[in-house]
Parts: sequence; C-alpha cells; structure tokens
Amino acid sequence: MTEKKTQGVRSRRKSGCLAAGLVSLAVLAALALSYRCWLTALASALVVDEPPGYADAVVAVSGNHFRRLRAMELYRQGYAGLLIFNVSDTTYYFGLAVDPAASVREEACRQGIPGDSMVINRNIGSTFEDALAAAETARRLGLKSLLVVTSSFSSRRARYAYRKATEGLGLELRFCCVPPETEKMSLESWWTRERELVTVVNEYLKLVLYCLKYR
Repeated sequence: MTEKKTQGVRSRRKSGCLAAGLVSLAVLAALALSYRCWLTALASALVVDEPPGYADAVVAVSGNHFRRLRAMELYRQGYAGLLIFNVSDTTYYFGLAVDPAASVREEACRQGIPGDSMVINRNIGSTFEDALAAAETARRLGLKSLLVVTSSFSSRRARYAYRKATEGLGLELRFCCVPPETEKMSLESWWTRERELVTVVNEYLKLVLYCLKYR
C-alpha cells in the first residue's frame, strides 16, 4: 500500500472515530437532559393498574396495611362479596410481635365487615406464595374471578405471580393498585428518596428472579 493510500485509510479511521465519539456524546447529552422522562418511564413500567371490576372475591396481597384498607374499601363499595387476606406469620411493631391475622380481623370489625365474609391465609413468605394461597382458596371455594389489590410498584410482579399460580384454573384476574401517593411513593421523583429508590431497584431484581424461577 502506498503512503498516500495509507494516509487515506488513517484519515477515514480518524473521521469514523470522531463521528462515533460525537454520536456517543449526543446520546449521553440527550439522556442527561431527559433523565426525568426515562426514569419516570422506568417506574411506570412496573405498574399494572386496572379499573376495579366486580369479582367473586377481593384479594389483599400480603404486605403493608394500605393494601388491606384498599381491599376493604372495594368490598364496601360492592365489588365482591368475599375478602381474601394473605398475611405473614408475625410482624413487629416497635419491637413487639403482632399477630397479623388478629390485626386484620380487628380492622375489618371496625369497618363493619362481618367475619364470615373473610378468608385469611397465614404464613405467606413471598408474593408467589401469596398467589398460590389465593389460587388454592379460589379452587376450594369454586371462585371464578379475583380482584387483586397490591402496591403500585409491585403490581407487575404480582400479576406475573398470580398468572403463573392460577394457570389451568380458568380464573379471571383483575389488578387494582393502592394509589402511589397513599404509600408516599412517586413515579415522577422516586430516584430522589432512598426508600423509593431501593423499592424500584428491588422490584426489577425480583422480576428477573421470578422470570427465571417460575417460568
């Protein structure tokens, strides 16, 4: 190769590298300027929230009490004639052990909900165990539809778990979220607070785990 051709190849390589560098800088600049949009979209992708619909039972996914309160609210509004509460074995309040089943019954009593309108599944250790318990209750009672109540950021994982756990049962599933503001969560600024940041990151990690473990 002549020296002239060699210089031409080098020139084209430099031009190519310069162009690639400029494109990379442009992409990084666009991401930096639009970070609010794509970070909001990242959290929004976790949310599966459908309008409430009539069902045989409202299910409160195990976890915080906001889910139980929302499920009770939907029951009182007439969306179902049965409440299913899935709870862990023991929770702690200021270091004191609390029986979550007893706590649910007390809260339901204050809301005027009769005891025979509730089913409480205990010893729930994960969202997938939660879905399995709800599926078994539906099978045992001959239910055909469930209105599942959970937190916004965990709703996509809950939907995945419930769909897997109820395969073959012919159950109609609808998912209704606790409003994010009720749980002091925000789709538009979750990355600015530690609790929400950890929640979003954990949800994506758990989604990957569920897809690998329960596929």
